[in-house]
Amino acid sequence: MPIPVSKCRLPVIFTAVVSGSGVAYAQTEPLTIVTAPAPLAWIVAGILALLLILMTGALLTVLKKSIGEEAKLQQTIKKSVEDSYARKIRNEYQAKQALLDKKLDQVRQRFSMVMMKVKTLLDTLDPEQLFKAISELVENEIGANRYILFLVDPNKNELYPFRWLGYAKEIEKVLFMPVEHAHIITYAIKRRQTIFRGSAISDIEVRKLLDRKPQSNTLVAIPLFSRDKAYGVIHIESFTDGHTEIDESETRFLAALPTFLGGALANADIFVQTREELTSTKKITEKEIAEKRRLHEIFSRYTSAELVENLIKNPDQIDLGGVNKTAAILFSDIAGFTAFSAKFSPKEVVSLMNEYLSRMTEVVLNHQGEIDKFIGDAIMARFGVLSELPYPARNAVEAACAMLEELDQLRNEWAARGLENFNIRIGIATGPVLAGNIGSTRRQEFTVMGTTVNLASRLEALNKELGSRILVDEETFSHLPKGLKFVKRENQRIRGLDGAMTVYEIQELAKGPKVISLQTKLDQNQQSRPATAAVSQPAKLGSDQ
Repeated sequence: MPIPVSKCRLPVIFTAVVSGSGVAYAQTEPLTIVTAPAPLAWIVAGILALLLILMTGALLTVLKKSIGEEAKLQQTIKKSVEDSYARKIRNEYQAKQALLDKKLDQVRQRFSMVMMKVKTLLDTLDPEQLFKAISELVENEIGANRYILFLVDPNKNELYPFRWLGYAKEIEKVLFMPVEHAHIITYAIKRRQTIFRGSAISDIEVRKLLDRKPQSNTLVAIPLFSRDKAYGVIHIESFTDGHTEIDESETRFLAALPTFLGGALANADIFVQTREELTSTKKITEKEIAEKRRLHEIFSRYTSAELVENLIKNPDQIDLGGVNKTAAILFSDIAGFTAFSAKFSPKEVVSLMNEYLSRMTEVVLNHQGEIDKFIGDAIMARFGVLSELPYPARNAVEAACAMLEELDQLRNEWAARGLENFNIRIGIATGPVLAGNIGSTRRQEFTVMGTTVNLASRLEALNKELGSRILVDEETFSHLPKGLKFVKRENQRIRGLDGAMTVYEIQELAKGPKVISLQTKLDQNQQSRPATAAVSQPAKLGSDQ
């Protein structure tokens, strides 16, 4: 193997030679110095260069590995932190879930206790026992140490304290609240919803009701109601353990109470007793409560709530076994009902009849009348049977005129809906009737019988022959005041009655004030009316002209 040679090139040297012909120039080759290399030095240099390369590569490898390890470490640390946080969240959730499950189990146990108590109370008519159980429930199961059970007085439409704990006895004389008063307690009744202070504070509209007089610091307001009645509210101000925050489990429990307690109150029908009876130290017997309840069940279907309350207060006013009364009987029927109903489906007919009968029923009740029964599309009403009316005939005729006015409004509404219309015919007779519970041993109803009832029915049918709308007998007409338009119809033959009789066609009121209700106090010195031609000046019935 040849040994490398080192060369060193020196600058070019010019030499001048003088000859005879002139000056001549000569150029010599560059001077090259050749030296023999030292083999050991080059070997060392090569090794060093190789080591440098190897060290550089190793350094790069270590650096790369170090960076990778650091990234891996960071990833591991990140995953560890995330796993640790996830375990913490999971553990907290499991702990909360376990606590919630425990509380829900307690709620279920509470519900079981309440249901057992309510189930027992559903079979009793004793309000005292019911309210005692409600008080125990509020104090023991709910744990309230300061509360008031308000009841609704239906007659005054106000709340009054009925049971309480942690308050002075004087509140029964001073703490009253109209149902229409803007307060968190009345709000609970109107909304039929349990109201919690913590939730109400976050509601802009509701929170302003929280601390209003006469009763502030309501923590929970629990309404007591059934499907169609509001009985009262339980106002809770504090709990025995002092807690003020209501958690989810307690919210569920308290929110469900109105349904259970309202059902028990409805079953006991506490309003068959008056406020005076409920708050009196002398309690009425269960037998007396049962009798009041029977009266309520019988008459609530026939007459107004006010009259039912009056009958319950004075149960001796009517003898269910039978009593003779002087009353006015009204029959109304739809003219051409068969032709009218043929234009609609059965479902539509039922819907329209319900609408019509509902409107007519309200008119009768507004005039202190009583619905005796519905006979298909016909209405039988009575005036002066359950209530003592000075002039039942006036009430009946006023109701008849108001029924025609209400029918005109209904006809206009139906016309706007593209529906067919109809007319009605009304007959009224006044006289003695036998009133009582009549029927079989399995089914009875409170109704009236007698010649007066038959005459009213015949007068209603006579309208068809005379082309009239309201016909009354002479006895009814004799009690009517001056000022209504009428036509005297003499020598009328009434089917089922012997001989001819005089009847009177009462014409619709001319333009004037709408009849709303009969005045309860009428002039006892009413002048007798001459049975002559029609009077031209119309007037509202019930006021003498």
